[in-house]
Amino acid sequence: MFKTGVYYIPMKIYQTAVISTFSILLIAAVWLSLPARESVIPAYALASKVIVIDPGHGGCDPGASRGAYVEKEITLSISKLLAQRLSEAGAMVVLLRTEDRDLVGDGFSGTIAARKREDLKLRAQRANEVKADLFISIHTNADPSPRWSGAQVFYNSSSQPSKLAAVMIQEEITQQLGNTKRKAAPGDYYILRNTQMPAVIVEVGFISNPMEASLLVDPEYQDRLARAIFAGIAQAQVRTYDAEIENYPGW
Repeated sequence: MFKTGVYYIPMKIYQTAVISTFSILLIAAVWLSLPARESVIPAYALASKVIVIDPGHGGCDPGASRGAYVEKEITLSISKLLAQRLSEAGAMVVLLRTEDRDLVGDGFSGTIAARKREDLKLRAQRANEVKADLFISIHTNADPSPRWSGAQVFYNSSSQPSKLAAVMIQEEITQQLGNTKRKAAPGDYYILRNTQMPAVIVEVGFISNPMEASLLVDPEYQDRLARAIFAGIAQAQVRTYDAEIENYPGW
């Protein structure tokens, strides 16, 4: 029965909702308490490398969002942590944005769509100007369905060095975080086609997944992601593109 101004939830449905919410929070809490899997990182191989880090979106372009969680904020936080690790290893890091803005100036008068295209063009242009050894763009993934989760790295299929970097980063994320079965995959994206150096896009997880979204805004989890990406970049500097990488993910 419905009463005016008051809605009653059947006890069985209420208990199920409470248990489901508690389970998500419990899993997230347990996950965050687990130590990252350690691996030997050849950080020395990064000395003097020029690495461009592109925190996805920014300014009037928020990227994907879920409630209070916004892609442009997550990507910037992780990018700053990654930049710090790379700098400490001796790399020369170019962070394309350090605050909530895009690369387009205030005088731009076109549409939002045109502004986004110009922003992408400027990001690729900046990387090409500094003659970077590697371009890495940080993003979060999203899907209409909340069921999907897991970080995934994309690369230009025509670039062997890009595939090598993507595979190494993907494998480090998989080993260190242990919560994705996804594999590095080729992707046809403007930023990958228009950069003149090895380039990858790291989708650090699905902001559309409730549990993963809560992890993506957690500072400790962000640091683990940055460490895994850093380790993958370093591994790519000492690994040779061989038959294993060529046949990946069949290895």
